[in-house]
Amino acid sequence: MLITIVAFVLVFLAITLVHEGGHLLFAKRCGIRVHEFGIGYGPTLFKFTFHNTLYKVNLIPILGYVAIAGLETEDPREKETPESEKYYNKSPFAKFISILAGPLMNLFLGFLVFAVIFMFSGVPAGISNEIATITPGSPAAKAGLMPGDLLLSINRQTFKDPLSAIKIIHQSAGKTLTLAVARDGKTLTFKAAPLLNKKMKVGLLGFSLKPISKMVSPLSAIYIAFKETLGLTLTIIILFGKLLLGKFALSDLAGPIGIAQITGQSAQMGFASFMQFLAFFSINVAVFNLLPIPALDGGRLVFILIEAIRKKPINIELENKIHYFSFLAFLGLIAVVTVNDLVRIFR
Repeated sequence: MLITIVAFVLVFLAITLVHEGGHLLFAKRCGIRVHEFGIGYGPTLFKFTFHNTLYKVNLIPILGYVAIAGLETEDPREKETPESEKYYNKSPFAKFISILAGPLMNLFLGFLVFAVIFMFSGVPAGISNEIATITPGSPAAKAGLMPGDLLLSINRQTFKDPLSAIKIIHQSAGKTLTLAVARDGKTLTFKAAPLLNKKMKVGLLGFSLKPISKMVSPLSAIYIAFKETLGLTLTIIILFGKLLLGKFALSDLAGPIGIAQITGQSAQMGFASFMQFLAFFSINVAVFNLLPIPALDGGRLVFILIEAIRKKPINIELENKIHYFSFLAFLGLIAVVTVNDLVRIFR
């Protein structure tokens, strides 16, 4: 539980710093004043002002915010801000860059983390026969399998490729399997029946095998990291499209609790696994924020494009109202997926 909480906080803190930092940096570069840059919520631990921006670190170190002049028209600091430094008085290009910078920085974070991992830990090159993690309450856990066990055979059938063993498990839902493993120099046998995953339509015992990596040159690592980032981005876009078309249900989404669980599991698998999840999640946040939905950065970008086509600014108060009601709907969606997370946990 402690590992999960710490890992969850670190992931969200890193992604927030990069995302909101992107908005902050590029807004200032475009001549837009930023009233406040905050990390976390709740009581303020410490704060300071630098170049007309109040920087705050708050007690609960999850998420963050950036208050850009001209976006929050009811902010009392707006009266002290010159009109030339307000968001709504800037060119569409300046607005576009300041909003796009957040998601782009998340994309860059994902790419950078992948590149560093591949340089120092190597690139994925398959899986070994060593059990890396066991899902609590799963058939594997109930049978007595443990992380570190070396899978030797299934039903006395040995295999050259661990993927062949996984295939046998996937095709044996509801059937009792005899697994032989090596542990501390001894060969032990366990019996377990894979549970049918109705959505994936495969049998699962509830364990994962340790991945294998191979070392590559720094240039190759950067190239592979770029391909990984691009491939993940396209995959996430396709999955969001399927969700909108109804090919996925809301129950398939993970909310804050589900994300925390996955974060904790990745942290328990080792530092490289944790960093890979950070990269993966950062790219997810980037793509999600670019969706053309009000309350997200993508929604802001749509309004900017409409302004560029009309060659006339859109009333910022009207735009803010649209974002506000969309944000309320978004909170409702988060509540639904959080309930789904709790249902999955108790099941």
